[in-house]
Amino acid sequence: MKKKRVKKIAKENPTASPAQGYLSYLFSLAFQQKRLMVFLVTLTCASVGARLTEPYLYKIVVDTLSNGLIAGSFASSQMQTLVTIIIGWFFLSITQNVTSAQVSFLVWKIGNMSAQKVHLEGYRRLLRLDYSAHMAEHSSRFSKIVDDADVSTWEMSNWWLGRFASAILGFFGMLVIALSVSWQMTLIAISVIPPTLWFTLRHVKKYEDEQRKVNKMWEEKHEHLSDQISNVVTYKLNPYEDIFLKRHEVYSVRASTAQTALNKKWRLVEMLNPDAFARFLVLGVGIFFVKDGSITLGTLFMFIGLLNEILTPLHVLGDILPQYSRRAQHIQRLLTLLAQKDTIAAPAVPAVFKKIEGKIEFHNVSYSYPKEKSSFALRNLSFSIKPGQTLALVGYSGSGKSTIMSLLVRLVDPSKGKITIDGIDIRDFQPEKLKRYIGTVLQENSMYNETVAANIAYGDPHASKKRIMEAATQAGAHEFISKLPKGYDTLIGERGVRLSGGEKQRIAIARAILKNPKIVVLDEPTSALDSITEKKVQHGINALVQGRTTVVIAHRISTVHDADTILVLKEGKIIGQGPHATLMKSCPTYKTMVDLQTEGFLPDSPKMVR
Repeated sequence: MKKKRVKKIAKENPTASPAQGYLSYLFSLAFQQKRLMVFLVTLTCASVGARLTEPYLYKIVVDTLSNGLIAGSFASSQMQTLVTIIIGWFFLSITQNVTSAQVSFLVWKIGNMSAQKVHLEGYRRLLRLDYSAHMAEHSSRFSKIVDDADVSTWEMSNWWLGRFASAILGFFGMLVIALSVSWQMTLIAISVIPPTLWFTLRHVKKYEDEQRKVNKMWEEKHEHLSDQISNVVTYKLNPYEDIFLKRHEVYSVRASTAQTALNKKWRLVEMLNPDAFARFLVLGVGIFFVKDGSITLGTLFMFIGLLNEILTPLHVLGDILPQYSRRAQHIQRLLTLLAQKDTIAAPAVPAVFKKIEGKIEFHNVSYSYPKEKSSFALRNLSFSIKPGQTLALVGYSGSGKSTIMSLLVRLVDPSKGKITIDGIDIRDFQPEKLKRYIGTVLQENSMYNETVAANIAYGDPHASKKRIMEAATQAGAHEFISKLPKGYDTLIGERGVRLSGGEKQRIAIARAILKNPKIVVLDEPTSALDSITEKKVQHGINALVQGRTTVVIAHRISTVHDADTILVLKEGKIIGQGPHATLMKSCPTYKTMVDLQTEGFLPDSPKMVR
């Protein structure tokens, strides 16, 4: 679906009534499967037609039997009619069974394919969503939005394309048949619909806001569970399992209790069951119509049979309403997410270039975080790095080193100024192309519950096994990988729990080497390692940065000692710039940091609170 259409549907309003957007979205997904929808409509009409024929057969059978019994004998024509009806009824039953089964399968298939599209569209949206948006929310919130919309799309498709569409088609088909037989009996039969429908829809609107609040409670329960399980080691190290369980129980009980209270209110709607009253009206009034000769006994039986078609739409509404608001709001939340505007967006006219050399320049760059998150800000930073050179960033925690990295890889954009690569503003690059030119190795790199080879291949998913092994060899990772149970095909577990810190770092370096970037960003890649492991990892880093423009953030002076240029940062400003020897003479802060270094680490400034 095009983004403009999504924006039109969602209207960027998370509090909008679910019916304003989700139905358009739901049906647009279904009608993308044109061939299946044509089959579905055809078979649904056949199924409903067979279903509507059955009450009419009641009329013929009852009238034929009544006439025969009154006459005291059955004429040959009457017996022929009854035999024909029985044979026809047999084939009608087969038709109903076959078409109903096919309709059910098609509804499931269309709903399933629609749900897949929702899931993939949601996943694509999460990949492109601003990094700042991810950082502002719990990690499970967005994934839950996508998962909920996935399930809700499947359920809504079944409700609307299957049960409700069939019920509505049957209702109008019933009206045509019933009106052609007796308009008086038809009016009596449908008289229960207006008050029931009014009462039902009134409660839908009434309980929408309450369901939205309950949805938030379910979301908080899911977030708490995700948070606890992702940090399960804390529970393994502390003997308070019952306390932790009770804390989560609060979230679970609160959401469940609120949903139960709301569903109790829905009971009032379900109690307004028009079945008994409708049958009373049709049978009660119909007796007098038969007595007066206005209709035949067979016609009365037909109307009793048609009552099911009259009441089915109301039954469907009664069944789905307790879940209707919840499921509709799930889809609406996804629509709001799809319509959300990103700040990191592709340019209207991307820059055209043949290749990148790797020259980096910051031109009076300023950046500040939202006030509610931090008072920190970068102020008018200007510096440059020539192709193939190494720039090191040092400073106390909170001085702005990681913020500079975030700006360079375009996780965020400057508030003022610009950053260029080979003279091109990085905002003029296609985001995907910019990411191809920059390789990163962080202090804690993301590892996935996949094989070693698959984790390295995140640098280049198209790489052959041979290239993956070559990258691992350069990174100094091949030796330990070969000793794993299945070598490169060994699963490393969630977040790489089956690997040591140094092994994960070498996997990350191999990933960056495989990417073959022009620019390398190293964010304290060895700060959490022991000296022996650091030496092994450093060999891989040396292979990675060879001939590439490099920006390195580190607390260890040994890591940055040989950099072409070192920037000394303090509270978002550059207070020193130059090679190590020059800074030792010209920058007192740098010299103090070096002198105070203990076991290879620089101390954090007590003044820094960020």
